[in-house]
Parts: sequence; C-alpha cells; structure tokens
Amino acid sequence: MRILLVRPTASGGLAAHVDHELALLTAAGRDVAEAPVLIGERPHTLADLRTVRTLRAVLTASPAPVVLHAHGLRAGALSALAARGRRGRLVVTLHNRTVGSRAGRAVGAALLRILARGADTVLAVSPDLAEAARRAGAADVRHAVIPAPEPSGPEPPAAGPATVGGADGGAGAARLEILVIARLAPQKGLHDLLDAAAVLRDGPPVRIRVAGDGPLHEELSARIRAEHLPVELLGRRDDVPALLADADLVVSAARWEGQPVSLQEALRAGRAIVATDAGGTRWVTGEAASLVPVGDPAALAAAITAMAAPEARRAAETASRRRARDLPTAEDLLAQLDEVLVADARGW
Repeated sequence: MRILLVRPTASGGLAAHVDHELALLTAAGRDVAEAPVLIGERPHTLADLRTVRTLRAVLTASPAPVVLHAHGLRAGALSALAARGRRGRLVVTLHNRTVGSRAGRAVGAALLRILARGADTVLAVSPDLAEAARRAGAADVRHAVIPAPEPSGPEPPAAGPATVGGADGGAGAARLEILVIARLAPQKGLHDLLDAAAVLRDGPPVRIRVAGDGPLHEELSARIRAEHLPVELLGRRDDVPALLADADLVVSAARWEGQPVSLQEALRAGRAIVATDAGGTRWVTGEAASLVPVGDPAALAAAITAMAAPEARRAAETASRRRARDLPTAEDLLAQLDEVLVADARGW
C-alpha cells in the first residue's frame, strides 16, 4: 500500500502541517510520497482537468492499492473526482472555511459536496468544518489532530516585569506587553485588533506587537500611523519563543481559525491568552483562554484590560500551563494517520 499526499499551493499552517505529516510518515517507514500535481489556489479548468487525469493515471498504474490524502477543499474535490471507480482510499483534511462572494461560496459548497461524497474519511480542523462536511454528505467525519511543532531548546522563562515608560505609556507607567502572531490577512481580524487598540489608548498603557507578514501590511501600517495606535508590525519572525518570553499577554483577534498553532505555542510558553471564539480556537485553548465574540473590538479591549491586573495574568498563566499538558503531539498525529491511512485501508 502506498500513501500519496495531495496538497494545494499554500503557505502558512496548511503547508507546515503537510510537511509535518510527510516527515512523520517517512520517519515511521511508511511508503509515502507527494502526488505529482500542482493545484493552484483558484479554479482553472484546464489545469484542474490535468490534475484529475494525472491522479487517475497514478491510481490506475499502481501495482499496489493507493491511499490519497488530500489537504484542502480543492485538492479534496479533485482527488474525489480522480478516485471514482478506482481501487483505493481517499482521506481529506479540511483546513479552511470558504469565504468571499456569494458565487465563491456557492462554488465552495459544490466542491464540498463532491469531496464529502467521495471521501472515505474527512478530517476537520474545526467544529464548523466538521458540521459542514456532515451536512454535505460525508459519512465518516473526525477531529483532525493538528499539533504545533515540538519546542526546541529550554522552556521559555516566565515573563518578567512589564516594560516601563515609553511614548505610549508615560514615564514610570507599567506597560502591558501584548503579542499577536498572525499572518496579515483578512481572516486574522487585524482591523478589529486595531479598533481594540484605539479603545485601549484610554486605559492602562499597552504595546501590541504583531509578528507576521501578509497582504494587509501596507493597509495596516497606514492606519497605525494615521491613528497613532500603540501597535508595531514586526514582520515575519523566526524568534517566536523569545517574543513569547517577553510578552505579558498573547492575543488573537481572528475571524476564523482552524487549530491555531500560535496559541498552542502560547499555552506551552505559559502565557496568558485573550482570543476570539473563532473556528477551532476553543478546541485548542479549552478553558485556559479568555474568549470573546468574533468581530467585537470592545469586548476584545475589555478582556485585554482585565489582564492588566497581575493576579489575573498569573491565574491565566497557570491555566495555560495546565492546558498545555493536554495538547496533541506528533505521536498523536502519527497515530491518527496510521489509523485513517493504514489501519482502515486493511479492509479492502
């Protein structure tokens, strides 16, 4: 039996998860490879037909049964079309919700029906995606295991005293150091974050640092400058553990999330967390985070202000460390992959 991973052109968490899966299966001695296809982010009739033909040819030519593991909506739907009437098994991991225009959402719903009815198993990264897959006709829907990369090096130390002084804090004022780890994209709710930052100017002094890059960089930068907001865009960073160690509070303003790796990292670092109750965020944080409604900057600002009290942060840090002990590991991911890709295939 051979495992073929079918991935779309993607970056961020989806790409990192597929890389992680490939590395785990390879290290465990499974016969695994990536399918020889290139799936773009948007539909393209000729390219999509070539993808289906290529996958069909691979399935037909293989002397042994093939398990396709497709990641994402389009990869899953194209794999389902390719696998019709052929020997093999199809597992699809759904990573993102379809957003955009009414026409775009309609296309997304059609693709979901195709993959849901063609897949043997659907793994969903959030409860809303799981429910959508079931409504679309998927018979076997499971909670996808999405672990954060294992931390390397020593555990980050507990946060030290808050920074003192600064233009936004006033001489001698304790400043709440807030870290946001997010791609600068609409899904991450960063304009809601800036709205909350505007409210926070009238409360205890704060500094909000955003680690990540993306298409909204110039738009957000212009607004930060124009409104004199206490927000710094740090760009893409490779020193997240150090940034977490220096933070008093980690915040997510996302409008939708799967199982955010950044919040898993914050839990492991023992940081206090304020986040929107978006997608699979609650699956990650459990009771450890202060969760607020999506798209409510006032509630986000109020939850951040509550964390200005040291005793509130200490309680939240204790809850984060406790929750971190229950987070999924690479071993959990490999166990799920072996179950849905290997063990379940033995019944052919």
